[in-house]
Amino acid sequence: MKWASITLLVLGAGLAQAETWSSLEGSKNDSNQGGQAASSNPGLSPAASQLLFSEIEMLKQEIQTLRSTIEQQGYELNKLKTEQKERYLDLDRRMSQLVKQGVQSSSPAVTPSSGDDQNAYDDALALMKNRKLDDAATAFSDFLKNYPKSPLAVNGYYWLGQIYYNQGNLDEARKAFTIVVNQYPEHQKSPDSAYKLGVVLHRLGDTAQSKTLLQSVVKQYPDSASARFAGKYLKDNFK
Repeated sequence: MKWASITLLVLGAGLAQAETWSSLEGSKNDSNQGGQAASSNPGLSPAASQLLFSEIEMLKQEIQTLRSTIEQQGYELNKLKTEQKERYLDLDRRMSQLVKQGVQSSSPAVTPSSGDDQNAYDDALALMKNRKLDDAATAFSDFLKNYPKSPLAVNGYYWLGQIYYNQGNLDEARKAFTIVVNQYPEHQKSPDSAYKLGVVLHRLGDTAQSKTLLQSVVKQYPDSASARFAGKYLKDNFK
């Protein structure tokens, strides 16, 4: 994969995070920019609109941080590409041998390669960015089913939770964010997933667990945008 493609891929994922949590939720604040966002995204829930403007600037800061990881991620993606090529070559050799031996029909099932998981993830992300939420939810669900061990799986759960939240499917959003928080506690998506899980729990009526979780985000990640979001939500909703 060329470095230009790697840069676009990583920046695209970062921009998708900022765009999706904010632009998909709409806005009803008093700024002119906010009014335009609200008019272009009709029908969003009031609870989603309330979080829009305070998050936009903070998410821009996260995008800046993501840029510093491009070189490392580019190395990892290049490594995956090399491994993929080796798998294909090895598979081709083994299949050729089986054909010569006349036992092609009894060959074992082939596990999808890591290159395919990137394509499947990118396709699902593109659907989400184009606001085709139903199709994106199906695509991310299929991606997670077909590639449960992919390095991108945690991102898949995160975006699936985000899609369900914006659709008002809070129970499914809770499940997706919980997987990120419980199974990937060290991942960079965990703080934001914990914050959003706290919001979902509050909207589901579990105020005690919601407050505890939001307070833990503020305590464990004090310098993060997620902590600032959680602190604001606590101040606005827990008197």
